[in-house]
Amino acid sequence: MTSYEPASGRNLPPGCRDEDIDREFGRVPTCGDCRHLLEGCCDYGICELEFEEAFEEQQARERLAAWEAAEWAFGWIVDNYKGMQEDACRRYSALCVR
Repeated sequence: MTSYEPASGRNLPPGCRDEDIDREFGRVPTCGDCRHLLEGCCDYGICELEFEEAFEEQQARERLAAWEAAEWAFGWIVDNYKGMQEDACRRYSALCVR
């Protein structure tokens, strides 16, 4: 009987999910709700899609050895952290479709 209970723990009627409540009250999706956000630390993370695109561009320009790729990734991540409370971008994809 608990199969319809939302993960949030809210007591909702059968068939009613968190997304239904959010849609009704106009909640704007955030980066933290997106399945492409790779959580880092303290409510920040990076977009896996942006990272993959940037890494592929870098590899196309100059092939990197493993240690160089790790050093490049570290710099890229530091410069491209996203706040998980920011409004989601056009590539938003909800967690529930994982």
